Amino acid sequence: MSSIKSVSIIGSGNVATHMAIALYSTGIDVASIYSRNLGHAKLLADMVSAKYVDVIEDIRHDSDLYLFSVSDRAIESLASKLYLNVGKNVLVAHTSGMLTSGIFSDYFTSFGSFYPLQTFKKSRAVNMKEVPFLITANDSGAKKKLYDLARKISDNVNILDDEKRKVLHVAAVFANNFTNYMYRISENIVDRENLDFDLLKPLIKETAMKILDGQDPNKVQTGPAIRNDLNTIKAHLDYLDIDYTAKKVYELLTESIISTK
Repeated sequence: MSSIKSVSIIGSGNVATHMAIALYSTGIDVASIYSRNLGHAKLLADMVSAKYVDVIEDIRHDSDLYLFSVSDRAIESLASKLYLNVGKNVLVAHTSGMLTSGIFSDYFTSFGSFYPLQTFKKSRAVNMKEVPFLITANDSGAKKKLYDLARKISDNVNILDDEKRKVLHVAAVFANNFTNYMYRISENIVDRENLDFDLLKPLIKETAMKILDGQDPNKVQTGPAIRNDLNTIKAHLDYLDIDYTAKKVYELLTESIISTK
């Protein structure tokens, strides 16, 4: 069974950029980059010595893998166009956390997912060796190829079916997106009072380090809600009368913490 030596990437956003650079750095031939914005395609393609196109019909037809790294809503439409140009007997995968790999089943015989469980921005480097990759495929041959490819990039590669990957994606939204939103609320509060957000950074670091050191989140919860300190909670809510959204978030989280005490 031949391994994946060349990859064409459909997409040029945050995840696509990190995927292209990571693959290229391991010696994989990044054959072509597709983006509906030709300038974006060229910018990424120039980093990895790839062909760049803004019409999917012009993508290289000889790649070992076609990796879809675009918005979930765009994948099926692009997959149908790719099928018309390269046929059904190619290996395809997507980097989505929520979409089933079966979205490709009407068009291709071998397909899967190649999901990196991490938050990405083009401008920020990530140690890809530490990024968990979750691999799904519809047949053993495709699964081995995707697994072996992921192992070139990361030391943390896992075979996981579509449904379990979706569950991890939900958990990741709480661990990352919602946590970052809490930072935004905190920053808004201190900015309003002309206080320095940097004063909170040691607290943010210590909170994260407890979990990274292996402690159980259920056992390290602190604060007025877990103590059922109603006087402090009321004082906080009185202050938050000036910020309806922050107050509603505070109320919901406080009630949730108290109910799980």
